[in-house]
Amino acid sequence: MLGNLEFGKSTITNKILNKKVRKEGEVSKKSGVGKQTTTDVTLYEIDEKTYLLDTPGFQTLDISDILSRDLGRYFREIKTYVRFCKYPGCSHIKEENCGVRKALKNGKISEQRYYNYIRLYSELRDGEKNRW
Repeated sequence: MLGNLEFGKSTITNKILNKKVRKEGEVSKKSGVGKQTTTDVTLYEIDEKTYLLDTPGFQTLDISDILSRDLGRYFREIKTYVRFCKYPGCSHIKEENCGVRKALKNGKISEQRYYNYIRLYSELRDGEKNRW
């Protein structure tokens, strides 16, 4: 689970696991404002194929090392439908016969997740123009 500082990741983790998962002082410490701050990464097994990763908060997330052409690999729902794209190297934004866009149209991919993909793709693409 990723999120900003003091976003409530550990609280959500506790609710999902339906128990208190942190031991005072073991992986938490008191911050200056009196709130819990996670200091370690902890992996929890929910079931055989499901895991939850509780991470410390962050102020910014830097994905600039990801190439725009590889971004779809980080979106499981996009990864699922790439094989239905007609053209290799499909960006899933404006190409015809795109399996991802077809899945979006058929409601198999969340519009919000898809728009997040487009936004991140544009940011990465713009950064690549200035990289070299």
